[in-house]
Amino acid sequence: MLTPFIPCSAKLPIIAMFSGYFFADKSGLVSSSLYFLAIAIILISAKLIKKLFMKNSQTAFISELPEYKFPSIKYVARDVIDKVKEFIKRAGTIILFCSVIIWFLLSFSWKLEYGVEIENSILASIGNAISWIFYPILGTFSWEAAVSAIQGLVAKEQVISSMSIIAGLSEGIEEGSRIFKSAAFSFFTPASAYAYMIFNLFSAPCFGAIGAMRREFGSTKKMLKAIIFQTTLAWFLASIVFNVGTFIEKL
Repeated sequence: MLTPFIPCSAKLPIIAMFSGYFFADKSGLVSSSLYFLAIAIILISAKLIKKLFMKNSQTAFISELPEYKFPSIKYVARDVIDKVKEFIKRAGTIILFCSVIIWFLLSFSWKLEYGVEIENSILASIGNAISWIFYPILGTFSWEAAVSAIQGLVAKEQVISSMSIIAGLSEGIEEGSRIFKSAAFSFFTPASAYAYMIFNLFSAPCFGAIGAMRREFGSTKKMLKAIIFQTTLAWFLASIVFNVGTFIEKL
């Protein structure tokens, strides 16, 4: 239930782009703060869950720690190559496929009229229906940010890809400044940017991780409870951070 709170490499593009643009001189400190926040939330959540819901539960789980040795260069190189191949595979399949879907939904209306204004597109209508959920996090009704966050269910990297497509720009962290200067995402402030990062960090993970949760729990009901817990906690944390951050910005 708490493992998805650990920042994975898929969430790094979100952290890098937002912190690099809004906290340029302190981007490293801001990025690190999210990792330390994740550790704190995991420890606090584990303590609360154990006290409230697992008072009398017992476990026979035993984990034997292996003998730790300095890794060989050969193993490290092979591991890096495997990770790169895995990312390229995902970028060439899931992320590319979802990017095409996003482009289609942005280019067509419900009447399948091509080349409509972005505000009249299928994606805009879907986003407007859920944008109210993100108002306490962003301080505005942004369908663009809403649908980008939902895309994180497919793959967390897809959040940045979706923002790039919506902003009408090429994908890439280097284009972050141009994304936030576009009309779609110019509303972001340091407070809402940090809150948005927190929501994407703690909300329900991608479908692949959700599938792994289902196998580990051995129950769809427990999996759904975990997803609700994760997303609700992410929403509350992001809302608190946004409101406190906005208050500080106004001082």
